[in-house]
Amino acid sequence: MDGSAGIPWAPATTRRRRFGHRARSRITAWVLGTLTVIFLLYQWLPIFTLSVLSFSGENGGTTFPMNGVSLHWYRELWEASVMGDFKPPLGRSFLLAVACAVTTCLLSVAAAQAMRGRFRGHDAFFYLILLGIMAPGLLVGFGFALLCRILGIETAWNTTAYLVHVSWALPFGFLTMLAIFNRFDPRLEEAALTLGASRWTAFRRITLPIVLPGVIGTLLFGFSLSYDEFARSMFTTGADITLPLAVMAQLDRQLTPELYAIGTATTAASLLAILGTTATLWLLRRR
Repeated sequence: MDGSAGIPWAPATTRRRRFGHRARSRITAWVLGTLTVIFLLYQWLPIFTLSVLSFSGENGGTTFPMNGVSLHWYRELWEASVMGDFKPPLGRSFLLAVACAVTTCLLSVAAAQAMRGRFRGHDAFFYLILLGIMAPGLLVGFGFALLCRILGIETAWNTTAYLVHVSWALPFGFLTMLAIFNRFDPRLEEAALTLGASRWTAFRRITLPIVLPGVIGTLLFGFSLSYDEFARSMFTTGADITLPLAVMAQLDRQLTPELYAIGTATTAASLLAILGTTATLWLLRRR
């Protein structure tokens, strides 16, 4: 029995403590929520500003005040009449990002699965994968291009740039899958194996559905990190440039709201992809 049960003021003291704890929790939640909103506004305000300026009129500039409101620069972007055709670099960036996302996903899941076995040399393997994050992007791209030149390999967006992008995105996907597998209960797999399932069947029917949110996360990491990568693409893409290189090249020539339009369009597409992924995960969880 609680020694304070016979003391008349004990219940009132306990209620006051609970009330104080709830009040502190609410204040902490409001403070952290406010700081989060301020940080998000600080992060997204420049993008929102560019999005507004992308709807300038035909004679509009790249700064405020806006000269009219229209979709003129989006039409120019599609017709490629002012700054050149952005559609080929956009297509290359999209295909490269998709290939990088799929490769990153497969290698991340396989590497994280291997790390669960604690094989000999797993520590060296772990830090070897993380080298993609530690090394500066410009040095990686320049060094890889120099190596290709020594070996007589021609740089191209779908070969050399693809390999460099995978080396950049793989550590993020790998760390994501490690975090997912650290919360995974291995007894679920052991139960399936005990009941006669093969390792592939146990992975496909038990493991993969549980870690599916992490797998989708690695896909998003691979796509987003490859799609807007500039530093590692500068020396490894070759003659057929990707979208980030095309945008940066245009900044040295002429700055028009058309650049804002392409930035707004790609940002909107990324947000739609994230919302679609979130909706898919929500439906899977409901099932």
